[in-house]
Amino acid sequence: MASLMKIGELAKQTGCSVRTLHYYDEIGLLVPSHRNNVGHRLYGEQDIKRLQRIISLRQLNFSLEEIDKCLESPDFALPQVIDLHRDRLREQMVLSRTLLGRLDAIATELNTTQSVAIENLIHAMEAISMTEPYFTPAQQATLDDRWRDGNADWQDLLSQVRAEMTEGADINSPSVRKLARRWRWIMESFIDGDAQIYASLVKMYQQEGPAVASRGTLDAATFEYILQAVSFLSLAEGMDMVIPTAKIFTPATQTVLQLGQEALRPFDVNAFGTEGMLLGLLAEGESVAAQVLTAAGVTLAAVQTLTEDVLGRRQSAEIPGQKNYAPRAKLVVELALEQIEQTQQNDQKQNGQNSQTYLEPEHLLLGILKEAEQGGGVATHILANLGIDLAQLEQQLRQAMAARGSVS
Repeated sequence: MASLMKIGELAKQTGCSVRTLHYYDEIGLLVPSHRNNVGHRLYGEQDIKRLQRIISLRQLNFSLEEIDKCLESPDFALPQVIDLHRDRLREQMVLSRTLLGRLDAIATELNTTQSVAIENLIHAMEAISMTEPYFTPAQQATLDDRWRDGNADWQDLLSQVRAEMTEGADINSPSVRKLARRWRWIMESFIDGDAQIYASLVKMYQQEGPAVASRGTLDAATFEYILQAVSFLSLAEGMDMVIPTAKIFTPATQTVLQLGQEALRPFDVNAFGTEGMLLGLLAEGESVAAQVLTAAGVTLAAVQTLTEDVLGRRQSAEIPGQKNYAPRAKLVVELALEQIEQTQQNDQKQNGQNSQTYLEPEHLLLGILKEAEQGGGVATHILANLGIDLAQLEQQLRQAMAARGSVS
């Protein structure tokens, strides 16, 4: 078998982000031909050649749907791509010559009359804005790539935000908090840690407004609504207020969280993360979640060993106190509450009754597994290293919850 390349290596060599490659896999545009025994993507020679074609077509502003059609067409050939590149370069050359001509006219006018007609200045400014607005050419090319990659996700998010606005949803509701978190994640992915792009994007929003900065996709009212939701979400996270009061935790859930706090004491970590929840579930041992984990072959001893591998053991003899929740642990609780909310909505549709919110240990495990869809924390990393199929585990958990009556 020819040498296979891991997703991180492929991303580094081609300039595509890992997130982009994940998305191509999800939509079937570039599905890796191999996976290792724990499910990691491995790319072969034909996969790499296909990616090179995808990158070339993306540079021509092809949509992902158009790219897929091109690659699946038997008539697709390299000369066509070259011709398209040449056409695009000709368009850029025409635009550059137009700008040069207008600037030459302004220079001549200044040399002869010492003044410039306002119409000429406006035309020149229009041409300049088309070539060099707020970003350098390299930055603009990078943002164009990210925009194409994430546009479908962005449009879906805006659609859901507008639906919540229309229904008059509270910006502190679980559904809106979920959208605020998703908004923040999309923006972070779009900027990708580049301080200059961030500064230019802020300047564009300030001077041009959200409609221009978002390429015509975002109106001022939607922007204001989601910004308020993001602001209050960030405030709640900073004050640990996204974690609900203990009154909605069942006694079994409180026991799980307390055992998880104790289980993390030997390890070199200062926050209570998803690994603490997983340890607590296994230490409690009696809940539906614990039974499903045990049946899948997950043991407390194995998780303790892998947790130490990831976090390391604390060197100090001092026994640490109660740890604050880590961001991913907060997200797990949020996702668990969303699952409960969905169940309540189903109950209301079926029997017209509202049920009380109680967060059981199995909801925590379900939140951990749903959080894996957003990158995953230490807990899902440990489960994957134990060879656990997360999708299968979620299915088994839901079946056990349905039998118990914990979920619809």
